[in-house]
Amino acid sequence: MFIIFEGIDGSGLTTQSKILKDYLEEKGNKVFLTKEPTNSHIGRLIRKTLRGLYKTDQEALALLFAVDRSMHMDIIKKELKDSLVICDRYYFSNFAYQMLSVDLDHLIRINSRFLKPDLTIFLDVPAEVCKKRIDENREHIEIFENQETLERIRKNYIKIIKLFKKKGYDIVEIDGNRSIEETHAAVAACVEKFLE
Repeated sequence: MFIIFEGIDGSGLTTQSKILKDYLEEKGNKVFLTKEPTNSHIGRLIRKTLRGLYKTDQEALALLFAVDRSMHMDIIKKELKDSLVICDRYYFSNFAYQMLSVDLDHLIRINSRFLKPDLTIFLDVPAEVCKKRIDENREHIEIFENQETLERIRKNYIKIIKLFKKKGYDIVEIDGNRSIEETHAAVAACVEKFLE
């Protein structure tokens, strides 16, 4: 089973994906946790770009994400043979962020051959809450991490979720604007129901 966490920066994706991994392992499941961008050389280049250390346009950045994802697919497919795979961000992130300046149809096309997730969990948190979390917990601020941009990206996510639900994707929206424990309880309940 391939589970994806999605949401704007500061919504708790990394925290909740790690907690879900531990929770599922305690229940006897073999779990592989991964994230995008990856730690490959392309992933590291993407991270430098997101931090503003390397300049490129958004279309080139979208293509870099697709290249990184292409390399990531081999790892994911291998792990799916005997593990639940949880991924912290996937192509919905690519769509929501890059469609600020790149055509969505183009983004969908360059990601069309990648594995469809079994379940996508969207942690919905207001942009102002995410910005506050980022300011309190991060050493560096990335290029998309201002409140106005985060709000635009959140709206993009909502559009994408509607579109892909119509295409038959299993996407669950969870209120992430509460404690870590309460958010995890909602995530765990949703995953348990899906695994049944």
